[in-house]
Amino acid sequence: MKKRNLLVMWFLILICFTCTSSLVSATPLSLDQNIKAVLAQQAESSEGFDFVVTGDSRDGAEVYERLLNRARAFKPLFILNTGDIVGTGRPFEYEKYREQIASYDIPILHLPGNHDVLFGEKTFHAYIGESNWYFDLGRFRIIALDNAMGKFSVETVTFARKTITSQKICLVAFHMPPAIGRWAVHAMTDNEETGHWGEVMDLIRKAKVPMVLLGHIHLYDEMNIDGTKYIISAGGGARLYGEYNFGKIEYGFVLVQIRPNGITHRWVPLD
Repeated sequence: MKKRNLLVMWFLILICFTCTSSLVSATPLSLDQNIKAVLAQQAESSEGFDFVVTGDSRDGAEVYERLLNRARAFKPLFILNTGDIVGTGRPFEYEKYREQIASYDIPILHLPGNHDVLFGEKTFHAYIGESNWYFDLGRFRIIALDNAMGKFSVETVTFARKTITSQKICLVAFHMPPAIGRWAVHAMTDNEETGHWGEVMDLIRKAKVPMVLLGHIHLYDEMNIDGTKYIISAGGGARLYGEYNFGKIEYGFVLVQIRPNGITHRWVPLD
């Protein structure tokens, strides 16, 4: 009898684990499923596409929901969130975030920010997917690189070498900006060599990447570096950094428009 009860208990545990695993990998957070949705939609059009860039939405649910509703009016192919969607990276926070965006009808693609992985990257991987990823839309390539820990790991640099290429028009995204000029006040923590960001920026320069999309500093700002436009779009809902004397310190997002004749972008403040 005891043996039978033990078997029943293990069977129930297995069912619970299977259900939990299934929920974790389900939309709307699953990176793989959202990329598939993007590719399926884009296959229907050859006229170009628009997408929205935002980030640092943690602890700002009301603002973030308003932002997502505002973005819907532009009919973007997808939303790119450059990280810091939760406060500390614990499972209950990801569950709450998933509930928040469950009914949203536009794919949201996430990359990790430092707050998302304060307790390690395991939970991010379980709920979202890979930390480094890319996909192609015709001659364009969207690349996400993980620097959530304040630097690029050797693994991430290897991934960057394989994916950043002049054979595609690459748009690159990572959470923390490089510690250059005015951005050094709140940027990658390691220096150019130990943090490997000099190497990654060199790959970006050689491939003539037109645009790098960033978060972390809670405002909107741009900087031209070696012919590439580096853009911070981090007004997604977290407290704005009014203490910094640069950029636009307001909530909003960047609208990127891809057309056969070029790429344009503009800042869209949240009304």
